[in-house]
Amino acid sequence: MQSLVALRLTLHATVLAILCGSIATAADDATKAGPASVTAPGNDRSVIYKFDPLSKKFTSVAKKDLKPQHVYHRWSPSLGRWVWSKLAADGTLRFAFGPGSSQPAALFDMPANSEERTKAFEKQAPELAKRLAINGAKPSLRLGEDGQWTLMPDATKGRVFDLESGQRFEWHGSNVVPVTHGTGSNSWIHADSRYQPVGPKPFSIPPSYGP
Repeated sequence: MQSLVALRLTLHATVLAILCGSIATAADDATKAGPASVTAPGNDRSVIYKFDPLSKKFTSVAKKDLKPQHVYHRWSPSLGRWVWSKLAADGTLRFAFGPGSSQPAALFDMPANSEERTKAFEKQAPELAKRLAINGAKPSLRLGEDGQWTLMPDATKGRVFDLESGQRFEWHGSNVVPVTHGTGSNSWIHADSRYQPVGPKPFSIPPSYGP
């Protein structure tokens, strides 16, 4: 009889241990869940964010998950503000996008489901959705004076006015080409909602930041 009671106690203890283990595993899985999306960057300036232009949400992203050529949000020590940058092939973040900069929407954190993207386009930009349906126009995002991205159809691979170096660049295929003016300089300022040439100044490579 005593051995039977002991066996039952052992079985109960085993079942309890299994249940506790399952609860702990579930808690661990919850902890490992992806970071929550936020409407604005937090106080930690070391964090890098990806951005969903359809939900207007920021999500912190681990350095190992950064994708080359994609657009991210980072803190610029030299400007003292959050800026948009592009991850170069060498793994560094380059540029601090100024107003008028544009990039293909696919280089942001877009929903993977094409049906979700289509519905979001129809809601936010009906005219763009129509053009996408009719002629397959590629959606891009343009950075406005207010720091907000606006959906637009754009056949180019991207344009950037870099706030830190004062230079402008365009993407032609996979090539990045500096935009020069009459003096041969690639230096500009952004004033009165337009770019104004500054020169002559020598071309320089924009600063990069290790992510």
